[in-house]
Amino acid sequence: MPTPMISEQWPRFVLPIVRRAWQLRKDSVVSPAAQFYGGGNSNSAAEYSQGIGELGTVPEYNSSSAEGAAASIQYDSFNPLYEKTFTHKRYAKGIAIDKDLYADARIGTIQGMASKLGYAFGKTIAMHQSSVFVNAFTTLGADGKALCANDHPRNTADATAIDNLGSTALSYAAIVATMQAGKKMTDDRGDPMPVMYDTIYVPTELEATAIEETKGLLKPGTADNTASALQTAGLRIVVDPYLTSATNWFMVDSQLAKDHLLWFWREQANIIMDPASDFNLVARYNGTMRYSFGFDDFRWIYGHNA
Repeated sequence: MPTPMISEQWPRFVLPIVRRAWQLRKDSVVSPAAQFYGGGNSNSAAEYSQGIGELGTVPEYNSSSAEGAAASIQYDSFNPLYEKTFTHKRYAKGIAIDKDLYADARIGTIQGMASKLGYAFGKTIAMHQSSVFVNAFTTLGADGKALCANDHPRNTADATAIDNLGSTALSYAAIVATMQAGKKMTDDRGDPMPVMYDTIYVPTELEATAIEETKGLLKPGTADNTASALQTAGLRIVVDPYLTSATNWFMVDSQLAKDHLLWFWREQANIIMDPASDFNLVARYNGTMRYSFGFDDFRWIYGHNA
């Protein structure tokens, strides 16, 4: 007697269908914040970032023939900064597929179920990536302050305040003032550490305003043909639909962000067939992923809690 097409191995036939639909949909969901993350893969239960201070300027070398002090090289030391721990968390979710769906050739329904699961995974990753901006005024960093605050200490031994927090609505003047604040930023020794904000990061509600304030040849709101100082600034506008405030906005140094906004993959997202399934009637497929994310310094961003 011929072996029927629908055998006890049917869940294995379904797995490639589920995996492809899940993968395609997961990968289609991307947070605009993803481009600012550094980090990489991890082989441990947690990752650690130890802040290292700056070394100031380099003094003139006193050679043996120079007047003054004898020849010597100054060996400097670093100010103690802050250690950030990135502890990986696991995320998991699955779907159950009835045997009759496969037996009745309901492949489209199976693909739709897998696609919905893929979207859930992609959305979770995207929302976590954007959450650093969403929670920029509340979630505390390694220095005990929110990502955007007006009282970041210089280092563990010097509480002199450093400010990367504003409260001004998005406007031409506010953008110019924020760029100037970045260029006046100081390091852990109080020396100049200019931060070049090159990106305006806004919710969907502020997209039009950001374009109007930065892309025109003339200064907005004037009638005397005053040239716009922002038209040649090369500012990028990034719009994030996952931001929950319609008024808060940010400026970002995209290169500096990759050094201090970090994402670590302990296990990339993957989907498998659950070996504990009751293969006679139902097959279960579960996806899992494990990662951590966060920031270990604040200077790459300036946030306005407007």
